[in-house]
Amino acid sequence: MAALSLSDYRTALRNFIKDHEALNRLLKFEEENTSDELDMYINMALGFLNSIPPILGSYTLEAFPMPSLLMHQAVIECLISNSIVNARNELTYNNGGVTVKIPDGNKYLSLLQALYRMTDQEIAAYTKMKVAININGGYGGVYSPYAYLHNGYQSLQPNSLFSG
Repeated sequence: MAALSLSDYRTALRNFIKDHEALNRLLKFEEENTSDELDMYINMALGFLNSIPPILGSYTLEAFPMPSLLMHQAVIECLISNSIVNARNELTYNNGGVTVKIPDGNKYLSLLQALYRMTDQEIAAYTKMKVAININGGYGGVYSPYAYLHNGYQSLQPNSLFSG
């Protein structure tokens, strides 16, 4: 698999959430998220995923082992941010029995719940992968002073401080 740059992730994220001018009729044919905002969501997702134990160091965007997990986590960050704006600007208007709600602060809630279920499964797999990497990294390289006791090179003298 080829390494993905921030630009690649940004393009993929915009395509995944279908944030294109031509598709956003209710937004006056404008993109809902700027490129800087998409970059922020991607970096927030990377920061979150790098904090999941066991800590093996930090992955970069180019070396992240599960791009789909990174993408789904970035979408969650995006939808949460967009929900905050919609909730802040929510207005319910009623005139003569006709009710209009603009914009709906909860419109992304069902999508977020589906994404949380999906990322929970991906995070479980990601965690197992990190544990396996951590275990494999420990073979043959853990030093112990007790390693040579069975060969007779050293003897165990636990009370050597007290012998006179």
